[in-house]
Amino acid sequence: MKAIVIVTGSEFIQGRKYDKNGIFIAKRLFERGVNVTGIIISPDSLYELTNYIKYALDRADLVFVSGGLGPTTDDITRQAIANAIGVALIYHQDWLEKLKQDYRKLNVEITEERKSMAKIPYGAVLIENPVGKAAGFIKVLDDVKKAIVALPGVPSEMEPMLQDALTKLGLNEKKVFTQVYRVFGIKELDINYLLEDIKNISYNVSPKGTDIFIWEENQQKLTELKDKLKSRLGNFIYAEDETEMEEVVGKLLREKGLTVATAESSTGGLIVSRLVNVPGSSNYVLGSVVSYSNQVKIDLLKVNRKDLEDFGAVSEAVAKQMAENVRTLIGSDLAVSDTGIAGPTGDTPEKPLGLHYIGFTDGKETKVYKEIYRGSRNDVRLYISQFALNLLRLYLISK
Repeated sequence: MKAIVIVTGSEFIQGRKYDKNGIFIAKRLFERGVNVTGIIISPDSLYELTNYIKYALDRADLVFVSGGLGPTTDDITRQAIANAIGVALIYHQDWLEKLKQDYRKLNVEITEERKSMAKIPYGAVLIENPVGKAAGFIKVLDDVKKAIVALPGVPSEMEPMLQDALTKLGLNEKKVFTQVYRVFGIKELDINYLLEDIKNISYNVSPKGTDIFIWEENQQKLTELKDKLKSRLGNFIYAEDETEMEEVVGKLLREKGLTVATAESSTGGLIVSRLVNVPGSSNYVLGSVVSYSNQVKIDLLKVNRKDLEDFGAVSEAVAKQMAENVRTLIGSDLAVSDTGIAGPTGDTPEKPLGLHYIGFTDGKETKVYKEIYRGSRNDVRLYISQFALNLLRLYLISK
């Protein structure tokens, strides 16, 4: 069985927003043995979307359309589907009555635009929206044995409605079992060498490391594959799902009852910002000093002025003092620091773009690591923050 996913929204094709719905839907279909042959992003154009739906129906058994079911003028998915298959739109009376009741409670007028969220193609099956007001639907085309599924674009609405749709389509049973491993500190080529005998595998590389995806049609085979992968990659693996590094570090800090502080230069507070993204982080994050200028390094972190003059801000000596002194200043158990050249300017023949020194201390021992990462300015900053958080992780799992 083949499927094509269509995501609507001019904001996607204009580069103003990233699509996540298409990936989410494709993954769920893949797990159910459906071959997704494409993800199409359509602008909010009735003409374009209608043609994309016709194109998809010519090439797939299932067409999933995400977005464009709201009450505004750019919400044209219902009409595009109706135009593509030549079926009239009608009100689903039960859903229309629900809308009227909901708006009445809010003391809001039920306009024609709001009523449109209860319209579905004639003969379609309603998919109730458990969170919002826009109804989804499944329209089965009996003559060609194909189906169109329309879902809202808001992820919190789309995700539970997708599960409902899959159940209605008889696609509730998983046929492909998947697993993701997130690793850091090892190059993609080295991972590929270690795992070259594994066939059902793919990689996604970013400044946060490499996400490794494996899959099998048999649960037992997947378990064997997981054991093989974990034995080969060991502590390079920081998560066995889509958990972020800061969540892993936060959990470990809570378990060990330890606190942390950061002294940041090039990352500009990104390390501590990621740490405090995690709920409950006030239990283990004590504070941070963003010492972007040399004067702040001297005044607040008490970095030796002569070391700054002799070695420069981007140096092992400065990173070491930043880590040690912020720990003393804030009174934390652990501390990390960074100083470097994120670019795109500021390099010298001796200190290339991407050069960083990352310090770590537990009060007994201080280590400084030299890293060079090439990329855009913010990619470099993200990588260095990941490197620093990984230092914390490796220390905590060794205790």
